[in-house]
Amino acid sequence: MSLLIVARLPVGEQDSAQAQASRASAQLQGFDAPQCWRWPGGAAWLYRTPAQPAQPVCTSVVVQQGAHFALALGSFHWRGQGAQAALQRLLALEDPITSLPWDDISGAFMLLLARADGVWLLGDALGLMKIYQVQPAAGQAVSLYSSSLLACCAALPQRRLNRLRAQEYVLLGATHGLTTPIDGVNLHDPVQATDLRSGRQLGVHAPQRLLGGAVPASIEQATHQLAALLGDEFGQLAQAHGGPIAMALSGGFDSRLLLAGLMHGGTTPALFVYGRPQDEDVRISGVVAQRLGLPIEAIDKASQGRDLPPMDAACLQANLRFFDGLPVDGVFDRGMDRRTRHQQVQAGRLNLNGGGGEILRNFFYLPDRPYSAEQICATFYSGWQPQVFTAPDEREAFLGAVQDELLAVLGHAPGSASARRQPLARAEVELLYTLFRLRYWMGRNNSLAARYGAFMTPLVTPALVRMAAAVPLRWKDFGRLEAAVIGRLAPQVAAGPSAYGFSFAEGPSLAYRLRTTGTLLRPAWVRAHSLRVQALLGRVAPPSVPDEWVQALGDTPRTDLLNLQALTSQDQINRLMTVQALVRGVDA
Repeated sequence: MSLLIVARLPVGEQDSAQAQASRASAQLQGFDAPQCWRWPGGAAWLYRTPAQPAQPVCTSVVVQQGAHFALALGSFHWRGQGAQAALQRLLALEDPITSLPWDDISGAFMLLLARADGVWLLGDALGLMKIYQVQPAAGQAVSLYSSSLLACCAALPQRRLNRLRAQEYVLLGATHGLTTPIDGVNLHDPVQATDLRSGRQLGVHAPQRLLGGAVPASIEQATHQLAALLGDEFGQLAQAHGGPIAMALSGGFDSRLLLAGLMHGGTTPALFVYGRPQDEDVRISGVVAQRLGLPIEAIDKASQGRDLPPMDAACLQANLRFFDGLPVDGVFDRGMDRRTRHQQVQAGRLNLNGGGGEILRNFFYLPDRPYSAEQICATFYSGWQPQVFTAPDEREAFLGAVQDELLAVLGHAPGSASARRQPLARAEVELLYTLFRLRYWMGRNNSLAARYGAFMTPLVTPALVRMAAAVPLRWKDFGRLEAAVIGRLAPQVAAGPSAYGFSFAEGPSLAYRLRTTGTLLRPAWVRAHSLRVQALLGRVAPPSVPDEWVQALGDTPRTDLLNLQALTSQDQINRLMTVQALVRGVDA
């Protein structure tokens, strides 16, 4: 992947001040010498990833057929065809933009498709690639889009904070709607395709299409069908890529499922694990790799980072540019995160991540019944203390915004207290994991990880999401279904220890089921108060603010956005100071 800037221009104009400012930002981020494509009323500038070889599934290429072209940015394949062949095939289709087989294309990407009926801008079927846009003045059309948040920020006359979205980013690690912490920079709607000539928008990725899948007759049938679907996906990925593949292995479900899928298709990846020698993930992954006769590289970030100097202003600026402003953990890091991300894609290898495998588990740990957006928010998005907000009305606005976002991704009309309390079908609740958490949290990380190399999350595709949403929830409880799928794909991978105290080959133990049942039985209103109870028991303390962070920023964490004494993690402080740096324009 690389970086893409797209501008709508008045007919006859070759450039705009916004596009020039965005291109200057791209150069500051380390991208240079763009290729340019033009059409009546618009232009696109493509910057390729520095020092990375071209790869079949990691693309920043154009396919030209006469006056028509397809330009894609991201990592994807289409039924075993790499990006170049997939784009040629896609461009040759004459079906309406709304009828093209988007759900058959795996990966995360941003696409320009110039056809007889328009120049269409859209993203992948699940919205896992971020497309930013500069919000226009009232009555005007959007004139600038980019894969880069910083490139859009550079096009603004000045940077101002979107207070509510900044609070959401600090507390939750992501914003979950179409606005960002920077006022004036929004996300292109991931369910829409926009014609850059006329400005019209058409729905191409309706959420309802992911519901109504056939319900398997038994858990054995579900295991067989899901294993077949995953096996097919990994086989197509290997066929399309054809090069070295790497992945992190831990003691959890999802990395083991990722490894099982690869080995089922005959692919042996390069394995690595993050942590200290005594850490559980390092010990378990080492045992699993040894049983399989595979080498594994243990990467101790703490040890490797000892040679890095304390963070300073130059390091902060480099981090902001590398991570495009707002990574999910923040940018206050001595440079180790940049180093390890380069290591993951070294020598042009494809790095796979197990994110999304939770679609095969009861991710929200909720019993099998309908829940409202208000209850989902209380259960999973209330891990903060009420006094973190400096005013009660801001706290209520924050809760209402998150609940409205939950409804919006499912296609429901948000905006009223009654809508927020309306029960959602249990299958819709399951779909929220993909369309809400993965789209806005994992999607941001995917977009950042892919800026500098080939990166994919193959455990989440439209076909897998649709099938997983139809599976009876009781089979997902305790990881029972996912463990069975791992065993069906590769019994040798399922064997051996896990971080849960049981072998995936044997399935969830009684002790594990008893521990998990405690969470399943806790009502939503009780779970909403969990952090507050821990605070009353003295188990929660305000995080510290490292002196080197203050020196790098040249300022202390701002106290007007949130109550610092009510924050509960170092990541929250990191994100708070990251927002300050971004608004200040440290990246420029």
